[in-house]
Amino acid sequence: MSIRKLLKPYYFRAKQALLKTWLAFVPEVDIPKSERVLIIAPHPDDEILGTGGSLIRFLDNNTRVCVAYLTDGEKSLKELDPAEVAEKRIKISDAVLGNLKIGPENVVRFHFPDGGVPRIGSQGFADAEECLMKVVTDVKPDSILVTHPLETWPFDHVAAFELTCSVIKKLQMKEVSVFGYWVWLPYSLPLRDFWHIDWKNTVRISVRRQMALKKNLMEAYLAPLAPNGKPWSGVLPGFMLAMFDYPYEIMTRIGFDESRQDVRM
Repeated sequence: MSIRKLLKPYYFRAKQALLKTWLAFVPEVDIPKSERVLIIAPHPDDEILGTGGSLIRFLDNNTRVCVAYLTDGEKSLKELDPAEVAEKRIKISDAVLGNLKIGPENVVRFHFPDGGVPRIGSQGFADAEECLMKVVTDVKPDSILVTHPLETWPFDHVAAFELTCSVIKKLQMKEVSVFGYWVWLPYSLPLRDFWHIDWKNTVRISVRRQMALKKNLMEAYLAPLAPNGKPWSGVLPGFMLAMFDYPYEIMTRIGFDESRQDVRM
């Protein structure tokens, strides 16, 4: 075994401890006051991992919550038939949202290829943008929650952010609040790059009272096993899952200029 592999667990433990210490200085705020919230999830399970507690709080406040899944997550288990994985992950996510009383009228699935959500400037971006623009126009959200711009892996997460910002700019939606939520960021972002986070506009949202239900919803995603013995959502790293024991969800408010043509991060 290489020295790097030997040191990896110690690196992640140190990273986790430092990050939790750092987050203790991030201001705690209430969830945004909204009548309609749109949560954009690159894959089925991101909406619960990253915003599950906040989602529950929105519903408790009688906020209309709509969830838009960009992909079906069919590449989570590359050794299995993608169509089978997609079908199962859709079924699981339907059950999860059903437990929250979020009906099909508030769920949108784009069925973009897993790992292939178009990036800005790439082929297919304009078509994807048009699809999301229609949803945003129909829902008319006060708040949009999308994966954080520094979630540079998986690539669909940053693609989701690029699509969202492009739509907001084109529609010039001056009243909507946009928040970047964390899923993979604590795991995939190198510690040295945490300085690039816009800490001035980053907040903690307490989900302490919602943790039990959030954990149950996470388990609904992570417990069902495929024929190969792995979760349909894929095998997520232990350090990543450990961060979801933290009784807060972290979000960064994304700033735009007055014309909504430039993003400030």
